[in-house]
Amino acid sequence: MHEPVIWLGGWASNLGCWRNRLEELYPDREHAFLDAHSVVAEPGLLRLAISSLPRGGTFIAWSLGSLLLHRGLADLEWEAECGLVSISPIFDFCREDGPWPPAALIRMTRKLPKSRETVLNEFLDLVQGRLQMQAGEVEAWKIQSRKYTLDALLEGLEALGGIVIKNSQLPKNPRHVFLCSVKDPLAPPNREDFPGPGWIGYPEGHLPFLDYPNLLRPLLDGHFPEVSA
Repeated sequence: MHEPVIWLGGWASNLGCWRNRLEELYPDREHAFLDAHSVVAEPGLLRLAISSLPRGGTFIAWSLGSLLLHRGLADLEWEAECGLVSISPIFDFCREDGPWPPAALIRMTRKLPKSRETVLNEFLDLVQGRLQMQAGEVEAWKIQSRKYTLDALLEGLEALGGIVIKNSQLPKNPRHVFLCSVKDPLAPPNREDFPGPGWIGYPEGHLPFLDYPNLLRPLLDGHFPEVSA
């Protein structure tokens, strides 16, 4: 059965740039991609995408995309029929115990207009971490990142710094799983949330769907921790 999967990407990162790799890692799926910057500009796209999926489908939201998903779930009076996976989940990007204080995001925002390529390359280095991507994957990411307007990138940073959601605000859903790492350089989990029910840890990095596919594959098959427990 070719159950559909929709991937919601992150800042400057439409995951469609890695379609071939994702289709290789997660075969027998219908893969579609939603741009986080499109959702920042038009939040209603999130509900439309999730509502389009059948119960056997999966909506995967990564990094900034997960923050947008969490806001949507907390703010809107609707429930998802499909499975939900928040990867490198964000609730409060600039929280006190996190690696990104507000001042760091402000510096990034100020630097971006004059040194766009430098900022994007520095961000990509953090995304890769110690687990380096293949050369073709790096180039694919760089090509897609160049398509964003400066305004779109700045609006994405504003969303990262301005949206704050608490995990407790999300509707209880046994088919919503959070995949995270305490060694994530960009979005380590809050100690109040992890470990906990529905949370799955991975060793390190910000790209577990590329680095640790065996953790995600069971979720795409509907084997959610609280359902199978």
